Amino acid sequence: MNNGFEPACNSGRLHPAVAAYAEWPVWSRAGDLLRSASFRPALHAYCRAMMQPPEMAWPADKFFGQKLRYLVSYALIGQDARWRRSGGELATLSSLQRAAHASARQVSNLVASLKLGGYVVAIRCSHDRRVVRLQPTMTLLLEIARSPLAFLEASERIDPPPRPLATQLRVESAMLGDWLGYSYDLFVQQDLYFSPFGNIVRLTEQDCGYPVLSAVLSAHYGGGVDKADPVLLSYGALAERFRLSRQHIGNIFNEAERRGCFAVDPGGRAVTVMPDFLWEFETWAAGQIALYRLIANQVSQGRCGQAIDAFHRSAPQAGLGALPRSGR
Repeated sequence: MNNGFEPACNSGRLHPAVAAYAEWPVWSRAGDLLRSASFRPALHAYCRAMMQPPEMAWPADKFFGQKLRYLVSYALIGQDARWRRSGGELATLSSLQRAAHASARQVSNLVASLKLGGYVVAIRCSHDRRVVRLQPTMTLLLEIARSPLAFLEASERIDPPPRPLATQLRVESAMLGDWLGYSYDLFVQQDLYFSPFGNIVRLTEQDCGYPVLSAVLSAHYGGGVDKADPVLLSYGALAERFRLSRQHIGNIFNEAERRGCFAVDPGGRAVTVMPDFLWEFETWAAGQIALYRLIANQVSQGRCGQAIDAFHRSAPQAGLGALPRSGR
């Protein structure tokens, strides 16, 4: 097995899921990334970061590693950021229930869990004590930003900025909230960066499906399962790492194989990633890297209020460094 950094047959081309948007700023940048010799090594580092279990005792990986719970938390951050920037609607339980693609009871239970875990603080408004504002804590911001920050760090490996943006975001809560909030506004207006990728979406719908995928792709990009850790992808090793049952790991693997994504041998010692799925994942990842770098540049320059339309049309990619046009 090669080291995962060899050019793919579709190297440099966007997956058909988003090919129609190839001239739009984010996807134009993503195409450049796919042609960069540094792209797959940076993506390997991203996958390794995303497969690491959290340090805290609270099962954050299981809680946030599922699409519905992640998106409700993301919506809360987006509402809070919009309120802080422009005095929009307060982030309350009612506003979150209206915005989230979940039942009112699901949202209520989720918010209760977030408050219990110290991820959200409930604050009564001074002008109306009946209104309770939900304020995301830095802990929640960092959990929801885990993948975006890792993508931004991948961007900085490929195209280093004058100063590390990811490092700054990790310590400045207002800036981090604005960065995530701006990306949420884009997601709400027109989701061109997630929903077109059906296999990625499906994996995120399963508890820890995405961290498990990250482990699989880390093994792929590393040239197979690391000899120093030969049972990395075994049911037992992954179940222990992500605090899941062996059966659940098996269910993720079996469905991924049925969908034509990847196949892991029974002992977890070898993995085969199907070419079309790899193309889908790499296009999606390139879009995420481009999107979060573009937003980070704007937020760091105080241009967070710039029209969202700039992300959804063919326009010069201001603030983005030019990538070398080298082959992979």
